[in-house]
Amino acid sequence: PLCCAVSIYHPLAAKNKLAVQDLYGHNLLLMHRGWSHYVDELRDDLQANHPQIHTTDFDIYSLEIFNRCEASHDVLLCVEPWASVHPLLKVIPVEWGYAMPYGLLHPPNPEGTVRKFLDAVQSAIAKQ
Repeated sequence: PLCCAVSIYHPLAAKNKLAVQDLYGHNLLLMHRGWSHYVDELRDDLQANHPQIHTTDFDIYSLEIFNRCEASHDVLLCVEPWASVHPLLKVIPVEWGYAMPYGLLHPPNPEGTVRKFLDAVQSAIAKQ
């Protein structure tokens, strides 16, 4: 499921689950359009049906974007397995029914060690 991360000091951090309306008046940080059609579907729904949520695109998940989320009142779209990625962020499920497959993130044309790793993973999967 697609979740949201907020600073542990953010008012929403007191909640264990968010409703879409909880995000009204907040900036929601999303990976740029075209990165994932799952995120694009969510973005389109929010922009059409919940204009009270301010969507803001960013280029790539990095320490910079996690720090930005922690240091601001922005809300970051994320997935639950990232709950331990930053000690001052809380990942909270959202009642909206949006999800995306989770797996290995890599460049479209990986080289070197990344290519070898992906080949090894693919080989291991093929043997199953």
